[in-house]
Amino acid sequence: MKRGSIMANQGRKLFILTASIGTGHSQAARAIAEAVKRLHPEDSVSVLDFVSSNMFSIDHIIKDTYLKMIDVFPELYDHLYSDSQSSKFGQLSQKMLSLTFKRRMKSLIETLKPDAMIFTHPFPAGAADLLKQDQNISFPMLGVITDFDIHQLWVDHYLDGYCVATPDLKTLLESYHIPPEIIHVTGIPVRRAFYEKAAEGKPFEKGTVLVMGGGLGLGNVIDNITRLDEVKEISKFIVITGKNINLYEKVAMLSEKLHHPVELHSYTNKVAEIMARSELLVTKPGALTCTEALVMHLPMVLVNTLPGQERANAMHMKNQGCAEWVKRDELPSTVKHILTNPDLRLRMSKACGESLPDSESDVVRILYDMMNK
Repeated sequence: MKRGSIMANQGRKLFILTASIGTGHSQAARAIAEAVKRLHPEDSVSVLDFVSSNMFSIDHIIKDTYLKMIDVFPELYDHLYSDSQSSKFGQLSQKMLSLTFKRRMKSLIETLKPDAMIFTHPFPAGAADLLKQDQNISFPMLGVITDFDIHQLWVDHYLDGYCVATPDLKTLLESYHIPPEIIHVTGIPVRRAFYEKAAEGKPFEKGTVLVMGGGLGLGNVIDNITRLDEVKEISKFIVITGKNINLYEKVAMLSEKLHHPVELHSYTNKVAEIMARSELLVTKPGALTCTEALVMHLPMVLVNTLPGQERANAMHMKNQGCAEWVKRDELPSTVKHILTNPDLRLRMSKACGESLPDSESDVVRILYDMMNK
């Protein structure tokens, strides 16, 4: 197990289990851990990555297969994702994965002796659910779903509670025979820095377009920048390439040939500050990135949607009115249209709404209510 942030205090021991298959799950875990430290400093909280560091482990193989499939065969992944929803195939897949990780989870629990666990990824949640079914677990367990969709892999009947992003997802989870009283609409947890930066209310930098591809740097960022370089209304690009070092080098080389200046960042903890400076965000619709933009009241243009849950994320943002969801060839004209229509941008910004400003605190409150029963 790879240890994330650890707050070593006296008191109860809480563990947040995530999986580094994409960075959204881990970012949500960090946000919850920050809230525990702020609200209950007497207790300790640790963020653990459930994905094994052994490159030959089954979860490492699953991670590599997932990343390669969405990059090379996105339609195949989309087909598999759709087929595994509410189907016997999905139920069987969940059962097999949970059984695969059950022994690792049991060993982990025996070592850690937790007072409670939170899960931001379905792999560890499913394994723990099997153990609780066997009556090997007595402490509270809370699942936090970090998308605007619910996959079959998240349907566990022995977790003590769920946190979901919207009322519609609560209804959807109820359709899987999860008791409504244990499903809580909290929104998706993001770090406190985004709320604090949004509260400052500083004006954005006119014409500054932020281009992101998620924490893994996916989403055809090079193509997006090249197309957007045609838009004269853009004054500057800010590009965040995440953990993709190869992409960082490519953008650095490309920037020398562009008409517009480029401010380039790799993986950074200053996303809130950067979003506050930007007039518009161009990104693939990862749920955490979109939620961070909602908190910042930053209008979005969503492009290069990855298959599976990102389609649901994009549809949710579009329906809310805070984002345009476009094809690649529509990207320059859409960005130009927003930048040349201040009233449209203002409407999109207002459509971001309040976005449940204490999501991470609500998750922590729900967990402590469980522990104190």
